[in-house]
Amino acid sequence: MNILVVDDDRFNLKIAEDLIKNNITDCSVFLCSIPDKTLTELAAHDIDIILLDIIMPGITGIELLKIIRSQNEYKDIQIIMFTGIKDRESFKACFENGANDYINKPINFIEFIARVKASIKARKSILSLIKLNKTITGQYKKLRTMTQELKNTQFSLLQKEKLAALGEIAAGIAHEINNPIGFIASNLTTMNSYMRKIKEIRYQYKEFFQTVSNETTLSNRLIEAKNNIISREKEQKIDFIMDDLDAIIAESLEGTARISKIVGSMQEFAKTGTEDKMTHNNFNQIIDECLLIIKHDIKSAAEIDRQLQKNLYLSCNKGEIGQVILNILLNSIYAIKTTSVGKGKITIKAYDSAEYIFCIISDTGSGIKEEDLSRIFDPFFTTKDVGHGVGLGLSVAYDIVVKKHNGSLSATSKLSEGTTFTIKLPKEHKY
Repeated sequence: MNILVVDDDRFNLKIAEDLIKNNITDCSVFLCSIPDKTLTELAAHDIDIILLDIIMPGITGIELLKIIRSQNEYKDIQIIMFTGIKDRESFKACFENGANDYINKPINFIEFIARVKASIKARKSILSLIKLNKTITGQYKKLRTMTQELKNTQFSLLQKEKLAALGEIAAGIAHEINNPIGFIASNLTTMNSYMRKIKEIRYQYKEFFQTVSNETTLSNRLIEAKNNIISREKEQKIDFIMDDLDAIIAESLEGTARISKIVGSMQEFAKTGTEDKMTHNNFNQIIDECLLIIKHDIKSAAEIDRQLQKNLYLSCNKGEIGQVILNILLNSIYAIKTTSVGKGKITIKAYDSAEYIFCIISDTGSGIKEEDLSRIFDPFFTTKDVGHGVGLGLSVAYDIVVKKHNGSLSATSKLSEGTTFTIKLPKEHKY
């Protein structure tokens, strides 16, 4: 512990030094008889405690106290005013400007040692707090780094779960997109053939108009040209072509709309998860987009019974709620496929109350064992065969519904009879 005594009276300096050295161990004492050199001594010796005389020539102890406390590096050191004055206003000024204690002159040895020891104890406590604060700050930084790493890991796992879900339905999506692409390509080939025939007839019309425009043309030649056009139109089936073009174009536009809708639904589902925006959404539309994405998988596994109340709207993250519905539907499809009863049934009910929207998804799949039912929302728990998921789908769904949307998600099941999931979401999101 380093103690600096500042006093213009060398006798007082010597008494203070002897008292400290003879009565307090583990202390180094530094003396300063010139007040203007106080800051130099502070910087040179890493001082913990200052004994500062109030009345000194050139600069008073109170003025020096103000200067010391104005510098941030000295805000925690202990300062004891060393004085023979009894003026209450001076004491008040000392404490208002940052003094910690005072010692009266002439020196009372017992009082002097007691007050210095008290200041040493206070300084040690402050140093311990500073050290503890540094330790806590360091641990906080490490904890913050670890938290960020955990968030990154969680984000990576969620994205892998999405990719796993996309992998499961990729073949079905490809089939759904290939179907309209196939008939669009066929329509374009047909339209190309039609256009060649239309161009040929158009050429014949031009020849006819040139014949008509010739004043010397005989009526027989006009009749012959007209008959040639009529004959050619019949051969090329121009009337049928003109009628069929409307249907071909309409069918092609419908096909591109289907592709666009599938791709749009996929984009919504495949969002990175960094979008936290809550928007007003049509809940039935979210369900329909999920059904569209897995349309091919559903066809081969189950019939869908949609029992959706009209005009169901809520404030939510559309992509996240879509992921919840999709994860549950994929689980239902898998449960039905693992049974030996053939094609099953998935029922989707949706309705609202004054404050909530409810969605109940039931399947006629294999069901869940009673001992497993309480664990299905735990991360990495799965009853699926190896290669059919990592056990994050329902955990992610639970996190989205309960933690991010302040709703609830529960399940009931009977082995070999099926499973029912109940989703409850507030219409208005409360932050």
